[in-house]
Amino acid sequence: MLQFKTLPIDEIMLMVYPRLFSLHNLAETWTDKNTVPPRIPLTAEKLTRQGAFLLQTHEHFIIWVGRHVSEIFVNSVYNVKSYSDLPELNVGLDHYDNAISDLLHDLISLLSKVRNVPTTTVSVREDSRSGSMFLQHLVEDRSDGRFLIMSFYRRFNSKLDKYILILS
Repeated sequence: MLQFKTLPIDEIMLMVYPRLFSLHNLAETWTDKNTVPPRIPLTAEKLTRQGAFLLQTHEHFIIWVGRHVSEIFVNSVYNVKSYSDLPELNVGLDHYDNAISDLLHDLISLLSKVRNVPTTTVSVREDSRSGSMFLQHLVEDRSDGRFLIMSFYRRFNSKLDKYILILS
C-alpha cells in the first residue's frame, strides 16, 4: 500500500491496469515509432496461439508466446528453431541483428523511456507452469461485464500516455 503513496501515477496505473501489446503483428500495427502502439484489452479472448504478446506491468515486461507462433518470430526474437526449443521461463531478452528483434527492442525502449523503475523482461511459453505470471494480469476476465472502473482507467491511461510523450 505504501507504493500507492510514493509512486508516480503512471506507475500506479501499471500496477492496477497493465498494458498489453500484440508482438506477432507489430510491424503492421505500429506505424508511428514515436507513439505507443495500440493496446489490447486485458482478456484471454484476445490471445491467440499463433501470436506473441507483451505485457507491461509495474515491475516486468512479460512476453507470452503462443504454441503456434511462427518459427520466424521465435528464431528472430530468441534465436531458436521452434517453439518447443524455448525454455518454459526465460529471464532477459537478447538483441539479435534482424528487423523483428529491432522492433521489439524499440518498443521496450519506448515504453521504458519515461520510467524511473528498472524492469526485467521475462518470457513464458503458453504451456508453461509459469504462465500464471502473465495470465494473472488479465483483469478483464474477472469482471463479469461490470468493470466500469477499467474503462475509466483505460481512458485515463490513454490520456496519460499522450501527456508523457509530450513531456519526453
